[in-house]
Amino acid sequence: MLVAAIVVFGLIVAIGSAVAANYVWIDSNVKGVGYTNSEYGVDTRYGIANGVEMAEQESGTGLVTTQRWTLEVNKVNIESLCECYCAEGLEEKKVLDVEYFPITYQNHSYDQKWQEKKCVKNYLIGAVTDANFVQCEKLQKEETVVTYTGYEMPAPYPPYDKWYDYNNDESPSASLTQTVTADVLGISHIGFAAKDPGEHHHTIAYGKEETIGQFQIEKTIDIREACNESMVGNWLGCP
Repeated sequence: MLVAAIVVFGLIVAIGSAVAANYVWIDSNVKGVGYTNSEYGVDTRYGIANGVEMAEQESGTGLVTTQRWTLEVNKVNIESLCECYCAEGLEEKKVLDVEYFPITYQNHSYDQKWQEKKCVKNYLIGAVTDANFVQCEKLQKEETVVTYTGYEMPAPYPPYDKWYDYNNDESPSASLTQTVTADVLGISHIGFAAKDPGEHHHTIAYGKEETIGQFQIEKTIDIREACNESMVGNWLGCP
């Protein structure tokens, strides 16, 4: 029998002429036995290849000892700033402890080894990370993701639809940081790429690590702002 408890909170506010839904908070806690499937996505700015994006998916059958997850999108202290400033980003923390076995519930059989996939993109700095775990018989994982575009402000002169960096002591740095600690029995892939936002055919740094079997993994990826200006186009893939 599947036993689960989920707590979800959401808060949406409007600031000036910005988009209406620019703050989201989610707190989730799931435990039980059975089949579970979840999917989440973040896209902080309208259009193709803008702002911060995240796609995450998790599913499998068996024992869910722990699945604690928090997500905060566009955490900004607006009281200390003029309303024309905008900072986009997200902060995520996740603890996962699952074990695979097939189950039967109400005459239906469910049989899927665990998978957990995540890809995070920050187009302002040309950074992307992904962490995928598939065909897992057991997965214990702790993960944090923090990424921001930094503060931006609209241009004071033509073209007025262009945004420029605005940095002060209170500004969150334009960066993408992901930490992963995992004990996995299955297949894992962790990768990153840092591309030149002004010339997206130029990859500044790239890396990936893949494992098959039982492994203990500790990894931190930290990519920070460069001076180059971002180009238009969907030019960040998942490594």
